[in-house]
Amino acid sequence: SVTANPWHHGIMSIQTMPTIWLADPLPAKCEAWISQRSILVDGPSPEVQAVVVRTATDVDKALLDQMPQLRCVARAGVGVDHIDLQACRERGIVVVNTPMANTESVVEYALALLLDAVRPRKAIPSEGTDEIWESARRECTASRRLAEHRIGILGFGRIGQRLGEVLQTLGAEVAFHDLKDASQFPPGFTSRSLDDLFSWSDVLSVHVDGRPENRGLVSGRLLALLGPSGLLLNTSRGWVIETADVQRWLEQNPQAAAILDVHDEEPVPVDHPLRAMRNARLLPHLASRTESAVEAMGWVVRDVLAVLTGSEPTHHVC
Repeated sequence: SVTANPWHHGIMSIQTMPTIWLADPLPAKCEAWISQRSILVDGPSPEVQAVVVRTATDVDKALLDQMPQLRCVARAGVGVDHIDLQACRERGIVVVNTPMANTESVVEYALALLLDAVRPRKAIPSEGTDEIWESARRECTASRRLAEHRIGILGFGRIGQRLGEVLQTLGAEVAFHDLKDASQFPPGFTSRSLDDLFSWSDVLSVHVDGRPENRGLVSGRLLALLGPSGLLLNTSRGWVIETADVQRWLEQNPQAAAILDVHDEEPVPVDHPLRAMRNARLLPHLASRTESAVEAMGWVVRDVLAVLTGSEPTHHVC
């Protein structure tokens, strides 16, 4: 006897196609690929077997209850703190993500922000005078090279480690703090306690994950250790820092600065306390936003189909 193959020339027949809900937008190429291999629906329903999310959709028990046949939750990206992993485990739901898709994009973005801060620059107007030229040169003369800064990395996962490698190549002195024991990381980097890292660093770059214990991690006490001329860079999650504490630190230390790409509330409200501060720079969550990285995250749909057809996914969270 011949076993029926659910695939026909690489495309599932309509009778065997799984039902998938794309809760958040995906790149057109990724959506077209999965649409040829599944039935896409516009929302949660009892028929849904997989859901694909980015950052906007919270996958909690209430949402899972609406999809009793759900077999896979896919995160087009890295962080899964908005997915109830325990509830997924209890229901036998596989969670997949794309942990390597945006690493290089985030690292080069963080590096660009650091260079913006330590090596300011200004273009000369088309009708500029000699005085404007000289004024710009004086204004943009940096006190130190990037390589003369001590840079602390809070959270030494994929992105933190890669940023550390790049900064070391450029000559900067790098140290880190992470919950994992230092023996689990590559040699060549100094591990410091949390307090010591803030005291030691000229620049503190935050790259922690989304576990609940990290909420409010960067507090006024730690910012005081970073000092009156420290630079805080956050490209991880907005709620990792205490906004009111950052505000006080910046008000009390005009030479200090905060560059924040992620925020408690996005878009940032008009009345956000840091928006009017000269030494705060707020950016619209751009760290992973290259078209190639967004597409790479969107290809999580391949792992979705792997799970639904009984194959092993490339990246398995739980």
